[in-house]
Amino acid sequence: MAVDGSHEGCFEFGSRLYVVPTDSEHSVAEVARSYSDASRIRRRGHRIRLHWTAFVGAALGGGFLDLSAWHSSGLTAPLDLAMLFGLGGVVGFATAIGMRQAFRAQATEVVVRLPAIQVPAEVARHAPDDATADELVLWSVLTRRFRAARVALENVPFESAGPSEAPGHSPTGTLTPQATGALAELTYVTAKHDYEPVALILGLPVPD
Repeated sequence: MAVDGSHEGCFEFGSRLYVVPTDSEHSVAEVARSYSDASRIRRRGHRIRLHWTAFVGAALGGGFLDLSAWHSSGLTAPLDLAMLFGLGGVVGFATAIGMRQAFRAQATEVVVRLPAIQVPAEVARHAPDDATADELVLWSVLTRRFRAARVALENVPFESAGPSEAPGHSPTGTLTPQATGALAELTYVTAKHDYEPVALILGLPVPD
């Protein structure tokens, strides 16, 4: 028993499996396309495009620095002039790229990922082949909720509140460690109660 991207309600993206609820206003193909389009736009946005103005800026920056050094201190050593030219070229190159990107009018292209639920690996491995998309959504949500509640409980601060603190709130108005721990434990117990039927259906270990 296993579910993968061939399931009618699922698609794979970035080595992860996603499921689209049946009451979604969008088809699985549309949702999958939104994920790939958003990733493509994000990669393209981080890419620096070189332009001829960048090289002109590098030449002008290096030449200006060499000319300034020669005119002010009479520097004529080829190696020193070459080093100054390189330094000025780097500054001019970066400045030209920055100015071009700042002043170039370009509409920002935004692609929003349509709603989908990531299916945890253990749910995908143990789900029956004939599971519906809504069943996968429910099992995935409850599994991820249980995971998050367990992590929160494991990381909750257990220090005792100071003598001047109220049982539920500190003098600053925030929850005390005792109240935070109690809330995390209640959340875990509720999530565990909802997750146990999922574990039994999928043959996963039932939490203690």
